[in-house]
Amino acid sequence: MSASPSLGSDGWKPFSPGDPRPDPEHEPRTIAAIARAMRDIPYYQKRGDVPPAPGLSLDAVLSRIPLLTKKELRATLPKQWVPAGRDVRAELASGALELVETSGSTGERLRVLWDDGWWPRQESRAMRMHPVIAAAMDGAQGPYREAILTTPACGLGICHVGDLPFDERVDGAHLFLNQRPDPLFWTEEEQVRMLEELGRHTAVGMEADPFYLALLARFARAQGRTIDVRGFVQLTYAFTTRAYLRAIREAYQGPLLQLYGASEVGVLFMEGEDARLHHAPFTTHVELLKARVPTPGAKDVALVVVTSLDRVAMPLVRFVVGDLVQVDRNGPRTCTPVPPIASVEGRLDDAVVRPDGALVTAGAIDRAIGSIEGLRVWQLQQDRPEIASIDVVADGDGARVAAEVQTRVQPLLVGMTLTARPTTAIAIEPSGKFRVSKRSFPLDLSRCFHAS
Repeated sequence: MSASPSLGSDGWKPFSPGDPRPDPEHEPRTIAAIARAMRDIPYYQKRGDVPPAPGLSLDAVLSRIPLLTKKELRATLPKQWVPAGRDVRAELASGALELVETSGSTGERLRVLWDDGWWPRQESRAMRMHPVIAAAMDGAQGPYREAILTTPACGLGICHVGDLPFDERVDGAHLFLNQRPDPLFWTEEEQVRMLEELGRHTAVGMEADPFYLALLARFARAQGRTIDVRGFVQLTYAFTTRAYLRAIREAYQGPLLQLYGASEVGVLFMEGEDARLHHAPFTTHVELLKARVPTPGAKDVALVVVTSLDRVAMPLVRFVVGDLVQVDRNGPRTCTPVPPIASVEGRLDDAVVRPDGALVTAGAIDRAIGSIEGLRVWQLQQDRPEIASIDVVADGDGARVAAEVQTRVQPLLVGMTLTARPTTAIAIEPSGKFRVSKRSFPLDLSRCFHAS
């Protein structure tokens, strides 16, 4: 099964099986996908890239290609990202291509081209890497139906913002629960509706932004209700704090798993039975570029860089997703040579940069404060290299919680002045995402991370 009937100039065709399995051809497959992108995609041709010479290793091929950032994508979409001779407008109208807008977690939104059917195919394959999900999708708990709880879906031809009836938010097996751009303004009536719709839909699986699900779970517990999902919940879309997990567990006791991906490149890693996140085969190759600088509170931190394997339109080569992870380089490779990751550490733009150049990830901060009793939500703001502040929302004594947060975080922020303060609420971003940390100034990727 292939993602599209389209062929590259040399007969290249994407390989996209329905189920995950070890891919012994992963490295040559990646080189072939890079060569095809260089031959067929106008962006790479205009940049002066050429297909890799025969006989080079994958590491050697990648080392000769510059990193690709969202800034370059924004300036060149959409015409430079489809093979020459294809009519983008006509294919968007026919459905052969889909134009999707990312959520813009830390900056401007980005429009992305998907080949028809590509997203659900690769997502389903990655989810099936976990046996609990594979069994659920195959009907172990009855017909597979899934609920989605995140920012409202809104794009070409679809928009779930407003007060749409149940049937208009069901797309096949999927129910879209949320209709508000800001979950902090959910009413009691809306939250009751979402809880009841889980049962009405007989949801077997749920895909949720952890911040959104934590809010709904707290409401459910206060009402003496539960999150009625029969099979599993997978958390994605945003960074998961320990406080969110505690809140979710108060209303849901079933399998709770992490899926890590991005709209631009697909699902990258899926949590396995060993609690590590394992690389999903056939969709991407992932480079994990080691940090050059110290990362207090986190081990083997790396920047995620992705190359597409199965995209006809918009194949990205060495794309900087913008996330940091902790790598388990000694862990088992289940499907590809890419090592598993121990944790997603948050966005690069969410990492604190100390005056000595060290990076403190959102994950490191959360590990320091996540066990504080009463902590619900936190957000760190770094406006200058030597100064940071943390806003804290807590149950009960907010001043006590803020003081303990400051005591635990200060050792990570050597050379910095830190202030923690209680507050009643913290605003989300215009995108609908909640950021646990914000840095107001850029950093130099080449100084902070190895090139390969």
